[in-house]
Amino acid sequence: MTLPFEGPFTADRRQNRERRATARTAAEGALKISFQNPAPATIEAEWIESSATGFRAAHSSKALEPGLEVSYASPRGSGRARVIWTHVLDRHRVSGFLLL
Repeated sequence: MTLPFEGPFTADRRQNRERRATARTAAEGALKISFQNPAPATIEAEWIESSATGFRAAHSSKALEPGLEVSYASPRGSGRARVIWTHVLDRHRVSGFLLL
């Protein structure tokens, strides 16, 4: 039987193989994220990493929920993105965004 990964078995599937389709690059700097629904808002955030298809940013907003479409702007660039996930750890929030 051939296993879909190399090395010893681990029950945590996330450790078995890299699932990212595009390479990530570390990033830093200020980022403004804005949206109109459910109410107009602009959020200050910090780049964490970026790729050809999306980016991760740290922020303090409870409003960035999966599915929300946002505009982003910084010296690195601007555009539209969709929130894919948000993790909350000790009152720190990090969200992953898919470029639109």
